Amino acid sequence: MKHTKKQLRHLANKTEVEHLKEELAKKNQELHDTKLERDILKKSLTLFGPSKQKR
Repeated sequence: MKHTKKQLRHLANKTEVEHLKEELAKKNQELHDTKLERDILKKSLTLFGPSKQKR
């Protein structure tokens, strides 16, 4: 991934704590999205999942 000179200066000026906070925020958002997807899949399986097995 290529960065512009402005982006490189901005990245260089960030402290490690700021970088870690941003990374944590991204990971939390990914986790939230993943949980929503999981919940949607669970609900769809209960609605449209395989019918009860015949004996």
